[in-house]
Amino acid sequence: MSTKNQRGGAKASPKTERPAEAVVEPIENVEIEWLILANWAETINGMLYIQGGGWDRILAPPKGQPINFSIAAGILVPWHLTNQENRFRLTFETGDSQEISRIEGGFNVGRSVKALPGQKFRTPFSARVGLNVPEGEGAYRARMVVNNTITKEVAFYLVNQL
Repeated sequence: MSTKNQRGGAKASPKTERPAEAVVEPIENVEIEWLILANWAETINGMLYIQGGGWDRILAPPKGQPINFSIAAGILVPWHLTNQENRFRLTFETGDSQEISRIEGGFNVGRSVKALPGQKFRTPFSARVGLNVPEGEGAYRARMVVNNTITKEVAFYLVNQL
């Protein structure tokens, strides 16, 4: 509904004051989307190739022999953590949390000129593992930590029969 002003024209409705919207930047960290055990995995040209992936049981090797397998991860890096060093630690532990092996390193994810602001960038990770297990049969765990905070783990079991 409008009213007439003194000149006979339509009078503008009063402006409704809108509260200022708070601009909150999300606090985002690197995210480990998934961690998977495989018979073989390799990262080539930014793509992950996996064979025999997704198991949680493997035959225990003869005493004194290592188990050989691969581990693969999908890591999401937010826009503001690209073009800088991100650190990871991958540990292998017994069921009672005793560390038996460790892999440490870093990665730097760049962003393309055509990337959209705020975009996350997926980077694949793979490692070949030769693990000497002290106890043989039993429960074990692989745990990945990125930038000392983000953690993902996967349990696996050494068995005498599949």
